[in-house]
Amino acid sequence: METPAGAPYPVEVTPEINDLGRFAVDEYNKKENTLLEFKEVYSAEKQLVNGFNYFLTLEAANEGKNNLYEATVFVTWEDNAKQLTAFKIVKATPGGTYPVEITPKIIDLGRFVVEEHNKEEVWSAKEQVVKGYNYYLTLEAADGGKNNVYEATVLEKAGRMSRNFWSSSS
Repeated sequence: METPAGAPYPVEVTPEINDLGRFAVDEYNKKENTLLEFKEVYSAEKQLVNGFNYFLTLEAANEGKNNLYEATVFVTWEDNAKQLTAFKIVKATPGGTYPVEITPKIIDLGRFVVEEHNKEEVWSAKEQVVKGYNYYLTLEAADGGKNNVYEATVLEKAGRMSRNFWSSSS
């Protein structure tokens, strides 16, 4: 694969990527004096800079409760030295859903559904993390001249721009 400069691109979660995730958790534990326990990396993106940035979505246990985290690890060209440059908790745990604010990204997902089904307005949204994200949208649509309320699920896999959706009228 050609390496595009500057633009992150998805990479397969290999044992080496899981090692970067383990490194990120270990470094975070040292810096913050915590005891997170690394579980696995769910998705990864790589960015060519003066070395490589790896953007990881990973799972770690905190006092027995599994949570998702986003971490960025920089790896140098010369000696493959690693540095944790970002680490934060993600709102959801795998499989759980929670209401989300109607942001430009949610509006974009709604437009995707609207374009596919000639829908008109997004009313609400929830998100679920499942090695990607499920977005649950409630929206209004004109169908044969009659407005109906639909619920749609949009699956967006991390690092991939392809989106699948299902809809049903309420």
